Amino acid sequence: MSDIHGIAVLGIGNPLCSDDGIGIRIIQEMRNSGRYKIALIDGGTTPDLFSLLDENVERLIIVDALKGGNKPGSIYRLVITDENITQEPPVSLHGLGVLDSLNMMKQLNLHRPEVTIIGIEPVDTSQGLKLSPLLEAIIPDIIDAIEKEIRLCH
Repeated sequence: MSDIHGIAVLGIGNPLCSDDGIGIRIIQEMRNSGRYKIALIDGGTTPDLFSLLDENVERLIIVDALKGGNKPGSIYRLVITDENITQEPPVSLHGLGVLDSLNMMKQLNLHRPEVTIIGIEPVDTSQGLKLSPLLEAIIPDIIDAIEKEIRLCH
């Protein structure tokens, strides 16, 4: 993709727990492609937005396993706004620390990017180093969803 400033993709997850590592895997796939001229950040299991982001990030796309109750492999899109940042998320989210960080940034009147979460309903989050075959198969669909978000920023 073309050189785009001000956009970052943050992958969250635990690659030791099968599908919970989907966010990290997506970041690896995007880096390996060499196509992206945006910040691609491996946030691990508990990302600290204060240390991972700078003022130049206007748009943050977070990728994480997310339990929303739909069928495994479902891809969710959640937009985080001032109105919903302090509310409970509509689904169980691995990276709740991210919402806490965003709320703290708001309370401290610090620069805060616009945030969209791309969540993927996991099949299996038990201990294991590999994604489930279903999530492995939909990696291109997840990256397509991220690319759509990037295009919305133009």
